[in-house]
Amino acid sequence: MTPRREPSLDMVGRLIERQLRCLVLDGPFPCLGARSAVRNDSYVFAVHPDLFAPGAVEAVAEDLRRFAEVRLRLGRLYSCIVSFVEPRTIPDEQAWDRQVWAFLQALHDADDAPWDARFSADPESGDFALSLAGVGHLVVTLYPGATRYARRFAWPTLVFNPLEQDTDAFPDERDFARFQHLIRARDARLQGQVNPSLPATRDESQAPGFSGAPVPDTWRCPLVVQNREGAIGEFRDRGAARSPTPRSARGT
Repeated sequence: MTPRREPSLDMVGRLIERQLRCLVLDGPFPCLGARSAVRNDSYVFAVHPDLFAPGAVEAVAEDLRRFAEVRLRLGRLYSCIVSFVEPRTIPDEQAWDRQVWAFLQALHDADDAPWDARFSADPESGDFALSLAGVGHLVVTLYPGATRYARRFAWPTLVFNPLEQDTDAFPDERDFARFQHLIRARDARLQGQVNPSLPATRDESQAPGFSGAPVPDTWRCPLVVQNREGAIGEFRDRGAARSPTPRSARGT
């Protein structure tokens, strides 16, 4: 009997990355920001064995530290994409939402960099971006069994999109609004409706859309932000130094 060998994570990673590129670059995929990043290879990709295994938080934290160092050299729109071999199924989307936020909480708790003071540390704020390795991110999650077709992918995947890039890529507010409207129109054509977890106005937080799972109107973000330099109270006291309301071109 031929002994069983452990699979090569590098080979599996190449398989996952190729499948992800096929998904994002296929015509109906709605997110034009993601299509631009993938088409131009302006992303960092990593793969790990299991999202919920010991060591996963530390591995992703290291991926984000490396990404923070190189991101500005990647292109106009850029992302850090982290995929996992496991879990291959999810119990249900409500449980998935809790699991994703537990993982993001663990990432935050392990992060020793100052909060990105360009963005709010209040998850209920329209100015919120999750600061990791000193960079404020919006998070997009793909996973097996997702209700949203644009989020359905066989390999659990977290995409970290620095929010700074949207202002840099679209300094004119009208250009950004047209770009966002185009993305949401494409999403509605694919799914039949725009993702209801996305904010309806610029004053609403984008945190409800991070996990990709449908959430009720009563949903409250479970993230507990540590009160440290650049976070919560200190950021809110900056007054005029506060950045404009964040915008995202990754609206799916």
